[in-house]
Amino acid sequence: MSVNEVQKALPPTPLVIKGSTYQSQTFAIGDEDHTLGNSLRHVLMNSLSDVEFAGYSVPHPSEPVLQLRIQHTKGSTKKVAQSLVESCGTLGDLCDIVKGSVETRTGIPDDEMKA
Repeated sequence: MSVNEVQKALPPTPLVIKGSTYQSQTFAIGDEDHTLGNSLRHVLMNSLSDVEFAGYSVPHPSEPVLQLRIQHTKGSTKKVAQSLVESCGTLGDLCDIVKGSVETRTGIPDDEMKA
């Protein structure tokens, strides 16, 4: 076993929310990386009209924490956390569409893919 194969078990990082509720907030999401960050950023920017800015960073590869920043347009009455919840739902719907397409084209039903 090489040194690179040894990984220290890190305690789970909870969701931490920083900032106001209407204009902008930063969400620190534990145990996530660029995969979720870029997907959420894309959905936030392209499908929600209240979102003026969405960006993310993963401060260091050894710390599995995703920092997601969301900023609303001035005058928005929707809470920033509501935009995050909506974008998670949209992302889930997109994943269901891709999954259904894969199942249709391969002929493999969902219960066989899990095995």
